[in-house]
Amino acid sequence: MSTASQSTSAPRCLCALACGACLAVSAVTCVTSCARGPVLSESAVRLRTDVALVLGHSARRFGVQPRALADHSVPCGDGLARRTLRAEVRLPSGAPPRALIDQATALSLDASAQRGYRLTGPPSGPRRDRSFTLTRAVPQVTLTVRLRGGRHPTMTLDGTTACLPDDT
Repeated sequence: MSTASQSTSAPRCLCALACGACLAVSAVTCVTSCARGPVLSESAVRLRTDVALVLGHSARRFGVQPRALADHSVPCGDGLARRTLRAEVRLPSGAPPRALIDQATALSLDASAQRGYRLTGPPSGPRRDRSFTLTRAVPQVTLTVRLRGGRHPTMTLDGTTACLPDDT
């Protein structure tokens, strides 16, 4: 095998291993959650993973880095809590705002659909801004994507879990 083919097969192999690990974790989480019901720690892992993958997909395409803005638990009462997470990607400036927002919308919808999310309604907002909400049933996670065009375009993703038994 040539050096060139070794360097291209190594990333594919790592990617395949990472994907396999994600599937294994998802399968174990599903089996254990189905047997006793979901708990906060399991849903929080799903939330973090999904936010990282959805934002990471868009960030790679735009050549930028996502950054976490907040990640914390919020008490719901009676031993229950929900996990909330906010992350952001600064989109490249200089592109026509509408085209940039359209591209960011398509990228985030594609990445979230691959993770099992469904739109709760069509994306809405004025020409330079857009928002939409996606949900996933098991474990119950909601993602809200807000896109802002203009001089400092950004994609902000807010994610929350349902109120679940706090096992953390």
